[in-house]
Amino acid sequence: MPDAAAPAGAVVEIKMVGSGNSFRFEPATFTVPAGATVRFINVEGGPHNVAFYADSIPSGTADRLNAAMANRMDNLAGPFITTPNDHYDVSFAGLPAGVYKGYCTPHLALGMFFTATVQ
Repeated sequence: MPDAAAPAGAVVEIKMVGSGNSFRFEPATFTVPAGATVRFINVEGGPHNVAFYADSIPSGTADRLNAAMANRMDNLAGPFITTPNDHYDVSFAGLPAGVYKGYCTPHLALGMFFTATVQ
C-alpha cells in the first residue's frame, strides 16, 4: 500500500516473505538510524502486516508510534498488504532510541517476528 508522502530521511527496506511453513522478515533483526523510515515490502506469501508488541517498545512511545503508522487496523498494527511488491512504511522520526519488537499478525503462529533497534 503506497504511502501518500515520500519518506523524508533514510529508508531501511525489510522484505516480508512466506512459502510453505517458512514465513519471515528479511532481515529479522535490523538497525534503524535516527529519523529513518522502515519500508516493509510484501515479496511473497501475503497477506502480511506489521504489528508491534506494546510491552516491547520504549515506555511512553505507543501513541507516537501509532501516529507514525498510516491506516492502522488496530493499536500498533498496520493494515494487511495483499499485493506482491506493495509496501508499508513506518517512520521512526521523532521516536526514541531503543528496541522495538514486532510481528506479522496472520503469520504470528509461524514465527514471523522482527526486532528493530532504533538509534
